Formats: sequence, C-alpha cells, structure tokens
Amino acid sequence: MFHLSIITPSGKTFEDTVESVAAPGLMGGFEVYSKHMPMLCALKTGAVRIRKADKEQTVKIDSGILEVNAAHNVLLLTDQIIG
Repeated sequence: MFHLSIITPSGKTFEDTVESVAAPGLMGGFEVYSKHMPMLCALKTGAVRIRKADKEQTVKIDSGILEVNAAHNVLLLTDQIIG
C-alpha cells in the first residue's frame, strides 16, 4: 500500500492509500505497486486505473507527470480530469 495524490491546476482531486496505479506513459502504459523504485514519467492523455482493496476506479486524464518519490509515495500532476 502507498499514498497516491492526483492534483490538477484547480486543486487536489484524489488522495488516498492504494494498492496500485496504472498510468498511460508516453512510452507505453505502466503500473506502480508498493515500494516501487523512485521515478519520474511523462503521461499522455488516457485512463489511470486505481486499485484499492476490492475496488477499482478509473480516472481519465489529460497529459501530465507521475512521480514515485523516495518514500514510495506517488504524485500525479495532470492538466485536467476529463469527464
């Protein structure tokens, strides 16, 4: 489990502890799990899939950036949530 925050220019749209997050990277889709190594990745427009316990949630984003920091927490910055 790790902390995920999704932030747009208008503010924080999601913040919770999750099991995984799948995102549309510019070079292809990828998935982040607990204790993922630190990284920074550019994102393209597409669906972000968030898994938490028995639930799965999908959020469509415009382009953005995803960072996994040294504490293994994830910050996703996007221009906007679509729909």
